[in-house]
This record gives sequence, C-alpha cells and structure tokens, in this order.
Amino acid sequence: MNFLGHCLFSDDTPAALAGSLWPDFARRPEPSTCSAGFLQHFDRHQWIDKTTDHHPLLEPLRIELRPVFRKTTPIVIDMMLDHHLAQHWARYHALALPAFAKNAYHQLQRFDELTWSPRFERTLFWMTQQDWFVSYASSVGIQQALSGMAKRIRFDNPMVEHSLVAVHQTNLFVDTLDLFIEHLLTQTRTHE
Repeated sequence: MNFLGHCLFSDDTPAALAGSLWPDFARRPEPSTCSAGFLQHFDRHQWIDKTTDHHPLLEPLRIELRPVFRKTTPIVIDMMLDHHLAQHWARYHALALPAFAKNAYHQLQRFDELTWSPRFERTLFWMTQQDWFVSYASSVGIQQALSGMAKRIRFDNPMVEHSLVAVHQTNLFVDTLDLFIEHLLTQTRTHE
C-alpha cells in the first residue's frame, strides 16, 4: 500500500493518519513522546506493508511484474494498489474520494504531537497541492506518481518507461486486488 491505502486503513484523526504514514519517513518514536493511537497506526502500517509484500494472493501479480520491474516490484505493487483503490473507491468507503482526500489532508495538517521530518512536510505539501489521492485514479496520475517515486530511488530503475505495463497488469488483476483489500479490511477489524 502507498499513501491512499494507508489512510483508508486509518482512523479519522490527526494522530492516526500521521501514524499511518510516518513509517515511510521516520523511525518509530518513543512511546512517551506520542499518543497510543499514533503508535497503533504506525504499527498497523508496518503490518500492512509486510502483509502486502508476502501475501500469496498477490504472488501472481508479482510474477507478472518482476521480469520488468525487478527489485522495484514491491514499490510498483504498492502504487498499483493505490491506483486500484482510487479507481474503485466506492467499493471500500462511503465517502466519495475527493471528500475523503480533502479531509485526510486537513487532518494530517492538524497533527502536532511530533515534529514533522522535512521530507514528510514536503510530501504532505505536494500531496495536498496536487491532490494525489484523487489523481491516483487516472492512468496519467498514477504514471506521474510512479515517475516521482522513481526519482527518489537511488539506482536506475524501469518505473517510468514501463509505467503503462504496471497499469495494464493492475487492470488484469482487479478481482485479485479486491480480494486482497477485503482481506486487509477484515484483518484490521479483527485486530482492533
């Protein structure tokens, strides 16, 4: 999962949403420095990432993408899950995606328990300005997201030139991605 997916699996509070994204930018803070809700969602992010990287439901998609994307395959799958979520948002959440996105950005900006890392602060600024969550629904938007991700990787990678391959494969695995997301939704409800 990327940013949209982690926010989908978050409670709707500043601490929960910030905790849901924090692991992509910084280490787990000391428990004395933040709320239990923040830490719960930080840990949930880690669990979701581990599950996404190893769940057998996604192995057929990994097999299709690995020859093209090699070691960036897990990153591409995370991005394609967000693309799938944005395209089929009404299946997963009662609130329309534009309203959900606007609320999530607002809640994240209200978070004040910890000091943002500069990279997280920059990411949140551009995420909000360019409305990344809504843009993930279009092929162009997700290709731009892949391009941005590719620039942050410190080695040559095929994410930009083969982004259409990722989008095409995602569209072939709609049922698989639905099953996987339903699995995560069930598991997060069970562990609450």
